[in-house]
Amino acid sequence: MENQTALNEIFNTLSNIGIVDTKREFYEDWLNRSEGYVRYLKHANKQPSTDALAVCSSKLKHYSKLLQQKNTTQMTELASVFANYSSKLDLIICDNSTSKWMRLMEDKAKATVH
Repeated sequence: MENQTALNEIFNTLSNIGIVDTKREFYEDWLNRSEGYVRYLKHANKQPSTDALAVCSSKLKHYSKLLQQKNTTQMTELASVFANYSSKLDLIICDNSTSKWMRLMEDKAKATVH
């Protein structure tokens, strides 16, 4: 799952349950990024940074733990949704990081051969 797709899914869920109203609010409150960052991503056709994903994952984990303490079915279900989204983001972060260091290793290997 690409970064933006995961974030859109999370935004839609948070919006549907009334936690955020706009993408701007989502990016500012859940990714620690400005509206300008959102415009840049769209204009440059870029994916959100690993740091932005990590902030969102951390916040989802935090609220998942708080929701689990409420001991109601609805809150426990929402805690599970938040935990699942956090896990998805963590997998994306891991995949992105692995791709990055593997590319660097391949580049070094190519440079050594030549």
